[in-house]
Amino acid sequence: MSVTFTPEIEPTGFDVTDGEGGREQHATREAAYARVAELETTREPLPGCTDPKAVRTYGAYLVEPVHGDQEIPWVNASNANARHLLRLLGLLPGLDAGDVVGTNDSHEVQTAGEDDLWGEESCEQFLGRTLLALATPTSAGVPARTIGPRMIDCGRAEGYDSRRLTQLHDLAVWALEHGASRITWA
Repeated sequence: MSVTFTPEIEPTGFDVTDGEGGREQHATREAAYARVAELETTREPLPGCTDPKAVRTYGAYLVEPVHGDQEIPWVNASNANARHLLRLLGLLPGLDAGDVVGTNDSHEVQTAGEDDLWGEESCEQFLGRTLLALATPTSAGVPARTIGPRMIDCGRAEGYDSRRLTQLHDLAVWALEHGASRITWA
């Protein structure tokens, strides 16, 4: 499982897709979903469809937001690393004794926790959090360890925090420069 951080940008339009390469453009979300409702009854392939038989059989239509020609950046991290980054940003509480459980006499593992790994914040606030986190001392990393025969914690390399926080900082700067309202993660 993973968490993706991305800016929220208003779409310039909406595409209806049929899962087989077919695509139609619509100006509004409402028009796109109205078209999907119509297509679900007719199971009609869309222009550009490469497998009309599959579309007629399954009729799996989707609505995808379109953002013009710009590619929206994102930063992805595993759940454990995202939790760590959110703590560095001050968006989750820090670790305490309740976050560690013994798995046997020789190993301890941090629990996944019940933290919400989803949320949103204004671009300005998120940028400020990245700047503060980047100003803190860097971590020496976390060594890899084998917790049991089926679980390996790969740890975090030295410099991971500053590298990933810099990526989140760059994401927030891009978002502000392109008129995004907020940064979301889930």
